Amino acid sequence: KYQNIYEGNADEGDTVYLNKIYTELHVIEGACGGFSEEQDKRIRTVLTQGIPGVGKTVCTQKFILSWAEGEENQDITFLFPLPFRELNPNIGEKDYSLMQLLHQFFPEIKSLEILGTECKVLFIFDGLDETLLPLNFKLNKVLRDETEPASLDVLITNLITGDLLRNALIWITSRPAAASRISRKYIHQWTEVKGFANEQKEEYFKKHLRDDNLAMRIINHVKSSRSLYIMCQIPVFCWITVTVMKKMLHNNETGGMTNTLTEMYAYLLLCQIDRMKEGHYPMESDSVVLKLAELAFRQLEKGKLIFYEADLKECGMDVKEATIYSGVCTEVFMVERRRRREVFSFVHLTIQEFLAAVYAHHSYMQRKDNVLLGYLKRLSTKWLPRSVFSFHKTAIEKALERQDGHWDLFLRFLLGLSLKSNQELLGRILHLEAEEEEDVARTIQFIKEKMKEEPEAKLNLFHCLSELKEESLVQEIQSFVSSGRLRAKTLSPVQWSALTFELMTSEGLCTFLPSSSRLNNCNLTENCCEVLASALSSTSSHLTKLDLSQNSLKDAGVTLLSVGLQSTHCKLKSLRSVLHKCKLEGDCFGVLAVAISTASTQLRELDLSANEFQEAGVKVLCAGLCSPHCKLETLRSELSCTDLASVLSAGSSNLKNLDLSNNNLNNSGVSLLTPGLRSPHCRLETLRLAQSSEAKILTAVVQATLIELQEVNLMLNSNSSNLKELILSGNDLQDSEVKVLSVGLASQYCKLKTIK
Repeated sequence: KYQNIYEGNADEGDTVYLNKIYTELHVIEGACGGFSEEQDKRIRTVLTQGIPGVGKTVCTQKFILSWAEGEENQDITFLFPLPFRELNPNIGEKDYSLMQLLHQFFPEIKSLEILGTECKVLFIFDGLDETLLPLNFKLNKVLRDETEPASLDVLITNLITGDLLRNALIWITSRPAAASRISRKYIHQWTEVKGFANEQKEEYFKKHLRDDNLAMRIINHVKSSRSLYIMCQIPVFCWITVTVMKKMLHNNETGGMTNTLTEMYAYLLLCQIDRMKEGHYPMESDSVVLKLAELAFRQLEKGKLIFYEADLKECGMDVKEATIYSGVCTEVFMVERRRRREVFSFVHLTIQEFLAAVYAHHSYMQRKDNVLLGYLKRLSTKWLPRSVFSFHKTAIEKALERQDGHWDLFLRFLLGLSLKSNQELLGRILHLEAEEEEDVARTIQFIKEKMKEEPEAKLNLFHCLSELKEESLVQEIQSFVSSGRLRAKTLSPVQWSALTFELMTSEGLCTFLPSSSRLNNCNLTENCCEVLASALSSTSSHLTKLDLSQNSLKDAGVTLLSVGLQSTHCKLKSLRSVLHKCKLEGDCFGVLAVAISTASTQLRELDLSANEFQEAGVKVLCAGLCSPHCKLETLRSELSCTDLASVLSAGSSNLKNLDLSNNNLNNSGVSLLTPGLRSPHCRLETLRLAQSSEAKILTAVVQATLIELQEVNLMLNSNSSNLKELILSGNDLQDSEVKVLSVGLASQYCKLKTIK
């Protein structure tokens, strides 16, 4: 069914390449395998999220194709791909049993009456964000019989919760904004498709263009624009970039190479119209563009990404007309035939957002109709004086009201259309009146004022300024950095925002951070971890020491940061208190364990002190510490002594310095640790058990103290002990206790050179 996606015609060459890019699906395939080696809990339901166009569907199709061709996952008996957009037409129809539904979608299994528990079954629900189902987990009845009829919503929710076909595996894909529709308690593992890394962006251009000189010319130009380079994380945007740049270079338009998103999408639309003219289609291009633009705006308002006949009628289109448009505008609009009716959508969400901005802009410039306002508001302000600035002000405030970023890119496109150069471009298709420069200047000033009030929206507002080609704030910060005059206390809130934007949208962070950076107690959150991970994995990074103590990075932040630690380019050797204030749930420990046990890791020192660890997470982390690839020599932590003893006695462990100071190990702590210390495989040379006045481990009870010290003696007496430094300061040892300790110090096997 999906084979043509990978072996199709030249127009599908991008997907052929994506197939190669997304072959490393180890996490996802492992999750769908049923059990994790490092977890007792069964992994049944996996949710993979990612931004639009990043390759989630391609991942599922690669998985399906590999299974169908007998290459991988052959332990799965039945695999049922049920994209949510294919399920939508069944909503509201008669009740089905699960088996009846499967027979309808897969007629070849009609002879199968039940799935039962003997076979291994995987359901793939692609596109959670596209579903029209209510997914009412709380009110839907519990369903356990696969032959009992029920509504589609009841069937799907019971499959996800595990009440129906408890042993079946579930894989769901979703855009981030829709992922919360399913409670976290029903998801056993979360994965994410991140899109192209910087190296993969360049590889895509070279493979697609097959001309290294042309590819490097485009790559270098795209790199000069931070907005374009960031967007190239999305494979579909790489395709858009190649399409536009090839056209521009072919037309010798090198003097006006596109530098903003708005210019890029305006050129894409022009390329599409040129193809229409070359094909001699008997329709006016402006009429086609405006109808598609209205559809884009109306459905974006509703948050709809796929459209049916009723949606088309709202914009004065019928199915036949829309089908013709999909055949004409193949790079913009598409139709899929799903059994009984057609489903329409734009090729990518960003194209819908651009066309929606075109519609809003055109409506205001031509009819002074501010479609961003509700009907009653538009009616009540019909006779009031209007300006382009007031229109922009409405759009900015509308975007800032939404916390999910729903209108962010739309706003960037809308403001970008204010530039005269973009109006001239689109003037080849649509009649647009030029805007007054005074209005644009007022919009820029309003954005700068909003930056002081809206801290969470500052990044997108900076992108908006970039679309307006207003770079003064960023240039000001760049001059501060290059001159060495950057002082934290002298920066205004807006300048701080400019610095953040510069660091997060360029390679500036790599050069800005020295080889050793103390970012402790800086009120950092998980939001900064993605850019830190990018800096760590950059080839230009020189960072070897990083202190993140006293920052609330949370599990999500640690997971993001660990991706950077796994990079072959990461040079970090010392990392401090990355887990401060973490709940340590989900895959946080697992990802960190992978990072410290990666063959390419340079990490030698890890400080995890001041954390309270959960037992399950500790076992996962200790497994990483025991890996033959783990190069850690120094560890500061509050891991349990039992687990640490197993690490010390592991032949693969490289730990030489262990700091358990202020851990309040209780009376039995050292007793649990000494088997590891006495192991012939233990390489430990320094052991710190120093305590503050609030936490003493060796003097809580006299009898217990003597037992603990005897354990220390046994360790010092061991012929295999390599311990050269022992720190017991702050434990208030009495004369009698020191005498006990002296026995071990006098041993012929004792190698201690320092004791405190």
